[in-house]
Amino acid sequence: MKGFAALVRSALLENWGSKVLAFVLATLLWMYVVGEKRSEVSLSVPLELTGVPASMVIVNRVPETVQVRLSGPRTLLVALTPQQLSVALDLSAIQPGTTTFGNLPARMKLPKRIDVTYVSPSVITLDADTKARKRLPVKLRVKGEPAPGYRVVEVGVDPAEVEIEGSARVLKSLEEVSTQVLDIHGAEETQTRPVDLSLPDPTLRRVSKVPVVAQVTVEEQRGEREFARVPVVLPGRRWVAAPASVDVLVAGGTVTLGRLGPADVSATVESEGKPLAKGTHRVTVQTPAGVEVLSISPRAVEVRLRNTDSASSKGSDADGTGE
Repeated sequence: MKGFAALVRSALLENWGSKVLAFVLATLLWMYVVGEKRSEVSLSVPLELTGVPASMVIVNRVPETVQVRLSGPRTLLVALTPQQLSVALDLSAIQPGTTTFGNLPARMKLPKRIDVTYVSPSVITLDADTKARKRLPVKLRVKGEPAPGYRVVEVGVDPAEVEIEGSARVLKSLEEVSTQVLDIHGAEETQTRPVDLSLPDPTLRRVSKVPVVAQVTVEEQRGEREFARVPVVLPGRRWVAAPASVDVLVAGGTVTLGRLGPADVSATVESEGKPLAKGTHRVTVQTPAGVEVLSISPRAVEVRLRNTDSASSKGSDADGTGE
């Protein structure tokens, strides 16, 4: 018994100064924590949707954040972590239709002594639907006009159909899906480029990752142009044509035709690979690529030797040969 009393006396009296100091500090800390002034802070915390079944999709717009006002000791408020500052909704058991989630503060993992004094919205309403797929034709949207003298011949996309996944309710009313607008203003050639789809509902997505390629076929507008008195050019200097020129009607793109000059359209006669001889010959006309000859008037000319006083020329005229 005396040994126990001595042990208690030793525990109380030895290093009594340190023990008193520790007691005073613990008391002050307790008084600080209990009596600490409460503070308030307004925050925008993320709303997290977890466990959404793979066969379901949320149709309506859901706020990304929730506005809350927290009240509590300042030391606890500043120590809150991002994991504590969020509202999580477990959707693993959600069914098609409307589901309402209330009591949002209880869904936050806040420490004791911190209270939620305000929350907006106070209720989250979700509209869920069954997920489905549907193949839909693609409609290319085009704006603008080609350059003057050009026209749009054909418009198309590849692939012509795409598979879309999303709300069965939304897909049921869709007959086609449009692309983003393709601007062809001032185009002078066929436009081929990938385009994005313009899906009418945020719950919809395209199943395939293969890009949709748009093609707008642009070509020059067709027209005609007449070239009058085109000289008939013969080989050598001894031959002349009668008449000496022809009128030529050509067709092609209006821009190309507008750029043609007299030197771009030339006429000569057909000799079928043989030396030129006197007589009637069909006229042939050369034009640049893309320009078509519609008519030549007259279609044939008379080829003669040029008049000369040279006796040798007369001799040549008798046998019908030339240079």
